[in-house]
Amino acid sequence: MDVNTILGIAKHALSLVQKVSDLSGVEPKMDSLEMNVGLLSARKADISLELEQEERRPGKRRKKEVHLWIQNVGLREGQVHELGRKVKEVNFLSRLMWAHQVRGLATEVDKLHEKGRFDNGLTLDVKPARGYELQPGELVGQASQTKRDEIWDCLMNEEVLRVGVWGQAEAGKTFLAKHIHDQIVRDCPRFDGACLVAVSQEGTVGTIQTDIANYLKLDLTEVSGVYWGARLKEALQGRRLLFILDDVGIYYCLKEVGIALERNGCKLIVTSRSRDVCEQMNCHELVHVPTLAEERRQGLEESVKTRIRGVGEVARGNVRV
Repeated sequence: MDVNTILGIAKHALSLVQKVSDLSGVEPKMDSLEMNVGLLSARKADISLELEQEERRPGKRRKKEVHLWIQNVGLREGQVHELGRKVKEVNFLSRLMWAHQVRGLATEVDKLHEKGRFDNGLTLDVKPARGYELQPGELVGQASQTKRDEIWDCLMNEEVLRVGVWGQAEAGKTFLAKHIHDQIVRDCPRFDGACLVAVSQEGTVGTIQTDIANYLKLDLTEVSGVYWGARLKEALQGRRLLFILDDVGIYYCLKEVGIALERNGCKLIVTSRSRDVCEQMNCHELVHVPTLAEERRQGLEESVKTRIRGVGEVARGNVRV
């Protein structure tokens, strides 16, 4: 028997010894792997809870590497669970294959432990979006400009937290509100941004909450609807936003919606066809927006009153003729 043959037999024998060793140790190694991945799962749960708390703060967003790490841990958890079930089978060839997979997964889990330290934090500081410009068009006429300025002056008064803008349909309430919205979105140091919600006559607290959550990029589906108001209130802490509830037909409780108004905080504009609704919403200032027909009628009435006063002055001899 030559040397090469002897070496070949020796290598084959060593291979068999290694395989037998793998088979005899696969279950303890699997137990160790499952324990290790259990620690990794606990780490993932802690990080997920910490992320949930941080992302509720304005201007915080999770890092992509953290998001990918959580996804990879979930993937490995499923793989280890499935492999643990298979290792209990007794097929010789299958156990050889699984012994190799146990070693491979153990290496991957160790790497995830190492990458899951995140010494530089879990989130990034991002500037909250002020909102999108609605671009309603140019203000035409002195009357529109005057009404817009009247609403703006109310907002800039720190004592005024709620402004009611009322008038008949098609009077231009939404048009003026959009102009106010866009000026704040473009640049207004008093506010961090503006959010317009088209309430409509059929709107509900839930639809209002959903629109505000979309503006804030906040996922409300993670909690029951009964907690949406509390979730929004928490997300709005520290924010200075203008909320515009447009075309409101009935009274809505802001506390139920989740909007808290305060000095140097959030403010509200309500547009409605009804002055009563604005008053029910506890608006501190009311701005009436007349239709063109109402403006003409008011102008005519003022003209008539002026003439009557003139006639009265002449009758009393206060005016030279």
